[in-house]
Amino acid sequence: MEQKVCSRCVMDTTVSDIWFAEDGECKYCKIHDEMERRHPLNEGEAKLKSIIEAIKRSGKGKKYDCVCGLSGGRDSSYTLLKAVEFGLRPLVVSIDNGWGTAIAEENIENACRILNLEVIWVKFDWEEYKDLQRSFFFASVPDVDSPSDFAIYAQLSKTAKEHGIKYILNGHSFRTEGSSPISWSYFDPVYIKDVQRRFGKIKYDNIRTIARMTPWDLVKRTFIHRIKEIRILEYMDYRKPEVDKILKEKLGWKDYGGHHHENKFTHFVQSYYLPLKFNIDKRKTELSAQIRSGHISKKEAEAVLSRPYSYDSAIVDEVIARLGFTKVEFEAIMQAPNKSYKDYKTLQPVYKLLRFPINVATHLGFLPRILYLKYCK
Repeated sequence: MEQKVCSRCVMDTTVSDIWFAEDGECKYCKIHDEMERRHPLNEGEAKLKSIIEAIKRSGKGKKYDCVCGLSGGRDSSYTLLKAVEFGLRPLVVSIDNGWGTAIAEENIENACRILNLEVIWVKFDWEEYKDLQRSFFFASVPDVDSPSDFAIYAQLSKTAKEHGIKYILNGHSFRTEGSSPISWSYFDPVYIKDVQRRFGKIKYDNIRTIARMTPWDLVKRTFIHRIKEIRILEYMDYRKPEVDKILKEKLGWKDYGGHHHENKFTHFVQSYYLPLKFNIDKRKTELSAQIRSGHISKKEAEAVLSRPYSYDSAIVDEVIARLGFTKVEFEAIMQAPNKSYKDYKTLQPVYKLLRFPINVATHLGFLPRILYLKYCK
């Protein structure tokens, strides 16, 4: 059946949770427009200045006033650079899940050396993490990167709590990255635990080197410890070509060749696993965001998508081998019936039930607004 495409961007019905308004624009265009209303660029500088002052006040008398995760990628590197230029005192956390590239590691080391920042290195135990990743492949879901995404979220929260820090800086920008559909990329603690319970060899509660959070931990983080996540790039006219030039000049930053390709596993997932097994092309999310932001035209985006997402066969072979799959076993996984988070236990029913307090929490700044728009609305 022919795919229906948004009248404004390039998102289409390969996204199972998409809907279209009467004007033909998709759900994600409407989310973008609400985010623009909440973060208008003509007010961004003043709003960001107020936020920076609040972060500085919260850290008065402390060694650090914010936590900043650093992957060596463009977004996190620029977020860290701007934080320092704004006069903040970030505690840097870099997480090694075993799939980082040499370029990413060099970018991390250069940034921290040049900016004279302390970095906490967190390394996953490979056997624990491998077991988690294998479980998600056996679950036959698209979001096989969820264990890492959730562990990063949990680790940043844990570090903030341990150091009495109230703010975590996040490098996401809806203007350049868009909003990834939850049918493509979903995580919550109940989901991670249920998949591991069904398919893993190691009991989830026995995992020691990978940060975890319970639903109660999420509540405490938000309403008791009052740790806030701030996406400072949402207040800026963030354009990748200009940012790349700045990062290269100021931090000796090196490009790694593609969105999130600073990590071999993410490279494999986005270029090989998702397109071939699920017909998911994550370039649509990023390109659509840039169309809405006026950075590129829809015609330019369509030209990019007309070319298949190229993959590195050496990385594909490395991922399969390191995860302990034979070629036959992995081919069986690729051919298995596709599933999603809806086939497992999740917090999604709770999010729907608590949509009002979550909505309030996003308006008060305890949670990013995008979380309500994606998970509750």
